[in-house]
Amino acid sequence: MDSVGNVISTRVRVLTREGLHGRPASQIATMLSKRDATLTLVKTDDTQARADCSSVLDMLILAAGFDTELQIFAEGPDARVALDEVKDFFNNKFGEKES
Repeated sequence: MDSVGNVISTRVRVLTREGLHGRPASQIATMLSKRDATLTLVKTDDTQARADCSSVLDMLILAAGFDTELQIFAEGPDARVALDEVKDFFNNKFGEKES
């Protein structure tokens, strides 16, 4: 986990075959609605595409498929809690059971 000024960040990987799709994107946005923090997902590839985690559409447009590495940037009073919550969500495969 890195920290620059008031912004903290960490890296995660999309661990589900379906990628970051509608249900997990919606759940992330809902998590953030309960926190005083702003989170941004950034693809670590050449595109450096960005998505505001409060926007389901932004996250879907990111097109983060299986094994995509993302950096999460967080700022605000609840940044640490929100970042840890979203990181755990990614690491737990969005709570999905693989079929």
